[in-house]
Amino acid sequence: MTAATIFLQEPDFIIAAYIVAFSLFIIGLSRLTSPTTAVQGNKIAAVGMAVAVVATLLNPDLDGADFVLIVVGIVIGTAIGVPSARNVKMTAMPQMVALFNGVGGGAVALIAWAEFRQAGGDLAEDLAVGIPLLFGAIIGSISFWGSNIAFGKLQGLITGSPVKIPGGLFVNIALLLVAIGAAIAILTGAESEGLFLLILVAAAILGNL
Repeated sequence: MTAATIFLQEPDFIIAAYIVAFSLFIIGLSRLTSPTTAVQGNKIAAVGMAVAVVATLLNPDLDGADFVLIVVGIVIGTAIGVPSARNVKMTAMPQMVALFNGVGGGAVALIAWAEFRQAGGDLAEDLAVGIPLLFGAIIGSISFWGSNIAFGKLQGLITGSPVKIPGGLFVNIALLLVAIGAAIAILTGAESEGLFLLILVAAAILGNL
């Protein structure tokens, strides 16, 4: 095994890659709310997904069965996504992008929940697993709800005008801090199931604002 391979499989590098993917998802999602920036947002989110997939494949704990499941998922997603993208009208492309992004975000949140339950709620012992898992829960929930709001706006199902709430920026910051704070509490050994649900709820509300 080369020095480069060892470095790429270091937990710190994999965590950093997940954080980069998390950031790209947030930026991409923010650009899906307008037809003029939706294509750019889709490209940014796609790069984020590619980074997340590579980070997952670099995990030295993956076995052959895990790789098979990942490949099967990619094949099924491609088989559904490519024909849909080719057949959709260009005027409806931003809506499709929002829907696909939402499905991906929902899948990430569900996987995070399943992995959390499989770990018995104890993530404090393995930060290399706990940190990306909790980041996945946050970004997945935000992405799922935010993408559905974007779809509703682009499709004309809900008003396209910005919905302003008093102190909106501070509310968003507070919700994000609540989610991050709950994640930190879980990683330091606090009772975790209720805190994990708090993360999902806070991220869901944040995605709807």
